[in-house]
Amino acid sequence: MSARPAAGAPAAFHLPQRTELTLGNGLRATFIEYGAVPKAFVRVSLRAGGLNEREGASGLSVLASRYLKEGAGDLDAGALAARIASCGGRLDTHTGDDDTTLDVQVLSESTPETLRLLGEVVTRPRLPKDELERLRAELLRELAVAATEPSVLALERFHAALYGHHPYARVLPSRADVEALGIEDVRGFVGDEFGAARAHVYVAGRFDLAAAEQALRKAFEGWAAGPEPLIAPPSPGSERAIHLIDRPGAGQSTIRLGLPAPDPSREDYLPLTVADTLLGGAFMSRITLNLREDKGYTYSPRSTIAVHYRDAYWMHASDVTTAHTGDSLHEIFAEIERLRAEPPPAGELEGVQRFMAGGMLVRNATPAGLLGQLGFLDFHELGASYAEEYVDRVYAVTPEQVSDLATAYLRPEEMTIAIAGDASVIREQIAPYGAITT
Repeated sequence: MSARPAAGAPAAFHLPQRTELTLGNGLRATFIEYGAVPKAFVRVSLRAGGLNEREGASGLSVLASRYLKEGAGDLDAGALAARIASCGGRLDTHTGDDDTTLDVQVLSESTPETLRLLGEVVTRPRLPKDELERLRAELLRELAVAATEPSVLALERFHAALYGHHPYARVLPSRADVEALGIEDVRGFVGDEFGAARAHVYVAGRFDLAAAEQALRKAFEGWAAGPEPLIAPPSPGSERAIHLIDRPGAGQSTIRLGLPAPDPSREDYLPLTVADTLLGGAFMSRITLNLREDKGYTYSPRSTIAVHYRDAYWMHASDVTTAHTGDSLHEIFAEIERLRAEPPPAGELEGVQRFMAGGMLVRNATPAGLLGQLGFLDFHELGASYAEEYVDRVYAVTPEQVSDLATAYLRPEEMTIAIAGDASVIREQIAPYGAITT
């Protein structure tokens, strides 16, 4: 049998040609003509989310973003949805800690009309009072379901331990807060927090550039600038302690553990993602092979570096069998310590580098993926060079650097641990790994 040929290194990534402009009111726009499919992906990104909610109004940003689909200008909700559907798309809204996005994928020839409609949505939203009870009830039902999920419970305790009283500590809005929200709260949030100075419009795909630019100017140039983006980075902290959420009878223990890490603006962020991928951030990572393939304690353990503006944390996540909760903690920390103590073999690291570099190219092979990449670069103020040097920088990481980064940033003695599981079974197992609070 002939030997399997070695995989080659992925090609360097180059951002496609972009046209960028800034309107007089501060709104920024980026156009990318890309791909062969006669469609365009249009996104309006607004720099306002959970971070902008006032005290006692958690969930307001989510409710406000959903309200944006309830009509605009002379169109009610049904008419707005029908007009966007006639363009070949559907309006989707999403709200996170830092931003709110409106996304539509449409037929190429409908790009100007889509921009006009999205301009109406953000500059002239109808926000009808008679839809408040329905939208609020939908959100409350979703919260009730989410509040029973062990992954949410563990993440809530993990965030609360890291972020204290900062808005990032919230994973779910307070039910009492949502119940108290009124239409004036929604209208106030949209009016006060959404504005041109906080907006960036992205268009990627096949479209008529001149027509799209003309439509964008007409749709958005009359929008009030509003406030500049709110900059309020947290000061996260972490200590070795176990935050235990009791789930009597649970067959699994849901583990979230980690600590603050460098954010994307820091030089060590990208090399640390290489170390994370080798340790726990990919299917062939060390923790996955240990806990899943070797021990059979869990199906899909994983780790990641989660980011906000000028803030980040490294976190391991897994759902392990109750009987092996303590054993799982032992193996996780053992793998961290092994990486800190000994550089990985060059071949193992090369496999990770191929995986990451190839993944970069695949993620950016579609208009939607490109917009995600550009949004990341713009939000973190990284510049195009970050993306275009990504492959080279990933391949430049050495085994010794991986070990040094793990030593510098993955400090087990400072890691906060949150576990949702059957306390009567796991308390004794986990006691050696930190003081337990409930």
